Amino acid sequence: MTGAGFLPPEHFGGRGRRGSVMLAAMFGRGRREPQDQAVAARMSKFFGGLSREQRADPREVARQYAMDMEVVRRELLAGKRAARSPYYVGLSATTTDFSHVTKRITLVADTVLLTEHRGTVHELGFRDVPAYGSSVPPITHSAMGRYGVVTEDLAGLGRWLLDAEPLLRTGLAWFYPQYTYGRIDIRDRSPERLPAGVVEVADYLVEHGRAVDLASAKPLTSRVVRPVLEIDLPFLDGLSLADFAQVTREEFDSYRLFRDFMRSRLLELDDAMEAENSQVAIERLALAMRDEIETARTALSAASRTRALTRAGAVLGSTNALLAAVRPDALAGALATSATAAAGLTGLWPTIQAYADRRSRRDKWHYVWILQRKTC
Repeated sequence: MTGAGFLPPEHFGGRGRRGSVMLAAMFGRGRREPQDQAVAARMSKFFGGLSREQRADPREVARQYAMDMEVVRRELLAGKRAARSPYYVGLSATTTDFSHVTKRITLVADTVLLTEHRGTVHELGFRDVPAYGSSVPPITHSAMGRYGVVTEDLAGLGRWLLDAEPLLRTGLAWFYPQYTYGRIDIRDRSPERLPAGVVEVADYLVEHGRAVDLASAKPLTSRVVRPVLEIDLPFLDGLSLADFAQVTREEFDSYRLFRDFMRSRLLELDDAMEAENSQVAIERLALAMRDEIETARTALSAASRTRALTRAGAVLGSTNALLAAVRPDALAGALATSATAAAGLTGLWPTIQAYADRRSRRDKWHYVWILQRKTC
């Protein structure tokens, strides 16, 4: 029996063994299945069909994506509507905010669905359209006419698609394009009221880095979505979306644990988000999270003065310090085994690294550690 938003193996290349083999190749044996299998399968098919020449041109990537999604987007959107989890989150933002929004909302959402509420029309070609044109897909086909995708920055959208590819292939994120049909009017679309297509998709409107609830926003989800866009998360500073997406996919188990941790801590804010002192509550939470890391960092400072570290000749840099900060048990395990191995080591790091590789992948802080390493 398949859950809401999930498709049986035949949708991924065949029934039984064939479908299982394909999923294993996409996500690695022993890993959890993708967040939204229908999205993951479609995105893998799309990216797999791009040529090297197309990948070299972000504008062409965006155009190809828009043409592909025009056919299947409503089928994929049905997965959001049928999802049992409240953490399938739709947001409307500008392309300039896509990277910021994606990195942060991914830390609390099962699947991130992005769309745009303003932009310029970029013509895609011809197709059947209503006689008088429309901003919604045709119901009755009466004539061949032009159609286009509405986006603030076609090249920016293409770059986001390429950078976020691992997230899209895993069903953690995708983009729902907005279209116009019939007569193509090339001008900036900045409506006073949100287009119907945006209201259909988005639960939140993101403006100036903050999320505003729309009619479909769920109270529980709002308690994690709004603060995660504002809270100080130093391990994301300077981190590219491409690196974030790659690490999230490769360290999926650890990421999932950290996501649960983030939800739990943000839900603790509770009614404070509705009060005038919401910023104070967010800052307190940020300080508490940093304090957890600093507590472990203090333990490293004490350990660095031990004889074991001196005998190993370790010169611990920022990477070593961070490991001990977010994975103190890994450091403890390394210290426990270093007495007999110290003489043959040029530093303590090889022992720490080997221990961490074996033990830490199912720890939430391992994910943070890997993200931080990408910024060093």
